[in-house]
Amino acid sequence: MKNAVKADFEIAADANGELMDYLGIRHKGGNPVKGFDVPQIASFLFDKNGKVIWSKVAENYRVRPYPEEILAAAKTYFSTESGE
Repeated sequence: MKNAVKADFEIAADANGELMDYLGIRHKGGNPVKGFDVPQIASFLFDKNGKVIWSKVAENYRVRPYPEEILAAAKTYFSTESGE
């Protein structure tokens, strides 16, 4: 895929769904055609140590946080952390 889209960044794959489970976003049987598990739509902010500092999991795949909401969460966290 990286070559197909000519991406200049790394693309990670989670073939076994381990990240879905770690983040608690597995939607069992969520694929309406084949019935296999898919991740719920979710947005996360991580600190420099990989700790989740903010998250939002959508109840509806059409409802996602606005960029302003994510930026506000980042500003709130990072403005309270010294040196980050």
